[in-house]
Amino acid sequence: MASTSRTIQGPAGRLAVTDSGEGGLPVLFVNSNAGRREQWAAQQSHLQTRSVSFDLRGMGESDLDPQGRYGAPDMAEDVNAVANALGLERFVLVGHSFGGAVAGEYAIRWPERLAGLVFVDTTGTMPPLPPEQVAWFQDGFRPEKYRDFMGGWFAPILKNAKPHTHEAVMRWLHATPREVVYGALKSILTYNSDRVFERYKGPVQTLVVDAFIQPNSYHLLYPRIPHTVFTGVSHWLMMDKPEEFNAALDAFLATLPGK
Repeated sequence: MASTSRTIQGPAGRLAVTDSGEGGLPVLFVNSNAGRREQWAAQQSHLQTRSVSFDLRGMGESDLDPQGRYGAPDMAEDVNAVANALGLERFVLVGHSFGGAVAGEYAIRWPERLAGLVFVDTTGTMPPLPPEQVAWFQDGFRPEKYRDFMGGWFAPILKNAKPHTHEAVMRWLHATPREVVYGALKSILTYNSDRVFERYKGPVQTLVVDAFIQPNSYHLLYPRIPHTVFTGVSHWLMMDKPEEFNAALDAFLATLPGK
């Protein structure tokens, strides 16, 4: 599917966007922390209808925020800016990992814009961290420790990654400024997924990796949510098994009115 790259003006600076296809119910993809829009390339080339991906502020080719705002609520504003600039009146929102928290924050504020919501290997409300774990987290983000700390953080979630996935994810991580990664991770600690379903009443799907299911995974917190489990993949399942991921996404999209 032919695609075009462009920039639009977001609330904190320019946002790099890939716009693909035309017609149908649009799908808007949100990348993970330290990710970028390329992680959705196989999905955008697969979909026959319009799809959009973009780099969240401070990631990929999008501008840093001069005011240093990198939380999920801030980046929900980026989603809104992209949707408005491209004329997406109603669309399906797909968020991966931290991008799922961004999608959730968007659903809290603009639920009427969403025709469907897909959480990709993401989690809901986090339990409070004990003080010693908060201290460990903050210590790991000291400049002299950061690279090794994040390498250790990403190693287990890259288990079963295809070589091209592993290479791309680590390259993106090391290209993303430390303050961006820290701001995004910190905001997950205060994310409240209950508020999503207080506001948004539409179709929901979650795609999860068997090795990374946690007590606060969406399908465990909210048993009514349909879920699909992937095996033998890393946290970046859309890159490791794109055909399987695309089939699951197609199945969800087929259930939506106005598809």
